[in-house]
Amino acid sequence: MIDAFNAGSGALRWVTDGAVVTDCGATWPGTRAADAPLADDLYGGTAGVLVALSEARLSGIGDFDDHARAAATRLRSLASVGAWAMANAAPDDWDDEPDSPDLGLYTGLSGGAAALHIWASVSGDRDAAEAALTATRSITDLTAAGRPVSSWRDVTSGEAGILLTLIDIGDAAVRPAISAIGDRLVAQAQWADDQPDWYPRANRQVFMPNFSHGAAGIGYALAAAGAAVDRSDLVDVAEAAGRYLVRLGSRSDGTLAVPPVVPPAEPAAPLSYGWCHGPTGTLRLFQQLERLRPGRGWAGHAEAARQAVRRSGLPQRLFPGFWDNLGQCCGTAGVGEMALDRYQQTGDIEWLEWAADLASDVLDRRIDDGAGIRWSNTEYRRDPPELEPDLGLMQGAAGIASWLLRLARVQREGVTAQRIRWPDRPPID
Repeated sequence: MIDAFNAGSGALRWVTDGAVVTDCGATWPGTRAADAPLADDLYGGTAGVLVALSEARLSGIGDFDDHARAAATRLRSLASVGAWAMANAAPDDWDDEPDSPDLGLYTGLSGGAAALHIWASVSGDRDAAEAALTATRSITDLTAAGRPVSSWRDVTSGEAGILLTLIDIGDAAVRPAISAIGDRLVAQAQWADDQPDWYPRANRQVFMPNFSHGAAGIGYALAAAGAAVDRSDLVDVAEAAGRYLVRLGSRSDGTLAVPPVVPPAEPAAPLSYGWCHGPTGTLRLFQQLERLRPGRGWAGHAEAARQAVRRSGLPQRLFPGFWDNLGQCCGTAGVGEMALDRYQQTGDIEWLEWAADLASDVLDRRIDDGAGIRWSNTEYRRDPPELEPDLGLMQGAAGIASWLLRLARVQREGVTAQRIRWPDRPPID
């Protein structure tokens, strides 16, 4: 069987072969299909590729440094609200606010800043580090002028993810913006029985309470903000969100998994287990609360969420639509990152062994031919069900390769192996 390191390296060769050279650096399409649009975001574009190439650099691979520098050059040229807005149109579902720049963590400028910051941390690229800081200052200027930085509230596209970026990258000048955004998120909460959740946006009145779009992610951001600016009231709201998630997700077997949508929309598949809509992501709030307010049971809730994932049966395809995704967002790579985090936190070898088992399944599902190593996610309702292989970080080869390289590094170096720091991921204490 091909090992994780070689597969990750091979997949990044396929990803970098898809680069599109511009007047200022390089960008990437979502797929290698002829009509695939170009993007610069963290989820599926240039910023996400740069994060994966940073993982390669951290793993001792220098073969992709030229591509990484080209990606960083591209992102440096976009490191302001105005430049990003000119180069990257807002998504189609923002058409009621056509002049709103996308500043989100996974979909916009904050993701570009995060990628530059990550690349600088592994490469020593001072220009990238300065550009990341410039981007946060540009966002902060909007807040200082009294303007919302997004009409979205969530981690993926909205103010929660932007808030986490300011906390992670920004200097002391961003503190007023952190408080202002935190206050706005608290004001936008929908409360029931003294427990909050959030609509992803005012005109998207649906509760998706897990990490990517709802209470878990927004609560995580508020907890981080409260710690950053010494505001216990923001942490109080985050704790209330945690109690809400425990109420929604506690199960009779002692595990914890919150439905992706409230009320549940898919009775045949009531639970998801990935980073976006499942316990893999939601447990990050519990970890954050345990760090800030230990001894209140949050560590136990985080472990209950981990055990829900372990007992779910993944990565087996138990029924059509169950575990058809291999990526960081909805699939195996994201779960594998959680497993590696837990191993590095505790030294419990079972988590490392499980991560290796997950990798074996991913490697068995790879496409490996003359074009390179890549993966196809599955949509069982389509014919044929195999989707076009994705290049990007959260759904494609860049993200899967990033995790495989980290796995190989952890297997080689143990619990002390370096880990890339993300704005929305708790540190390994």
